[in-house]
Amino acid sequence: MDIDVASKLFPNLTTMIVQLLSTGVMFFCFKRFLWKYVQAYLGKRADFIEGNMQEAKAMNDKAKAMLLESEEKARQSALEYQQILASAKEDAQKQQEAMLAKAREQAALKMAQADQEIEAERAQARQEMREEMVDIALEVASRLMATEMTSEENKKMAEGFIDQVVN
Repeated sequence: MDIDVASKLFPNLTTMIVQLLSTGVMFFCFKRFLWKYVQAYLGKRADFIEGNMQEAKAMNDKAKAMLLESEEKARQSALEYQQILASAKEDAQKQQEAMLAKAREQAALKMAQADQEIEAERAQARQEMREEMVDIALEVASRLMATEMTSEENKKMAEGFIDQVVN
């Protein structure tokens, strides 16, 4: 088995020349008939890709601007929320203080009314006691006048009568 290694490694010279000429003819035909169309197609494709890239960049810039705007709006909303919350707390505090002051005022008024009522009841009780004491004294005097007794008996009778009235 004899294998010719040199013929396998190096191609035939005529075959190589024919292949090179065929390739040259193909390049010439391509350059002559198709190059303009391929150039136009590749130019359009490059323009389309460039347009898409610019559009994407513009959209990206617009999205960034909108993001910044929405972040600013969020900050403003948060600040507004804090202000509203502080205002509501302040209003609630003022209302609470007003309600407490009104409740204190009403309590003081009720206490004053109660004191007046107590004082009026005391005065009425004193008046009733005076009237009752006068009635008792008159009753004792009339009983004493009806009977003639010694001063010792008068005293005992008055004490008995008072005990009877008190109990």
